[in-house]
Amino acid sequence: MAHEAVWLRLFRPKLEWVEDACALCEKNPLFQKVPRKSISWLVSRMHPRSYSAGEPIIGMGNSGAGAILILSGEVSVRANDVELERMHRGDLFGEVALATDLPRTAEVVAVQDCELVFFLRSDLQEWLAIMPKEAARLLQNLSKMLAQRLMEKNKMIAKPGDQ
Repeated sequence: MAHEAVWLRLFRPKLEWVEDACALCEKNPLFQKVPRKSISWLVSRMHPRSYSAGEPIIGMGNSGAGAILILSGEVSVRANDVELERMHRGDLFGEVALATDLPRTAEVVAVQDCELVFFLRSDLQEWLAIMPKEAARLLQNLSKMLAQRLMEKNKMIAKPGDQ
């Protein structure tokens, strides 16, 4: 019996990041109005990974499998050698891949050592089957976020005489 407890402590996966990731998700617009219990269930199925400064995280043109939450560190989002944005703790990137497997529209590289959590499309699909109401709320939030982004981009490229 005592040996069993030792083995459990040795091989139990580290889940300290789960509470931290839940708290960050609660603040993110993607999870707006999604109950904490549902966020906890989903986050516990996400996939943590560490990256070193300078290491590529996603490549432009690669197929996207899901979104990525930054637990710590800083990343640079780039397209065609132009930095589009710097992202930090609590930011989520790659969320378009939750909806589709279209190629990534940018590359992301770790600027600092990073702790990231991957929210895969397959995790979302599983969640949709188990908790459809909560998952539908997240999908509504995703649609709203993507529509807002499209509207912002349209305003940026619209000609003054077109408005």
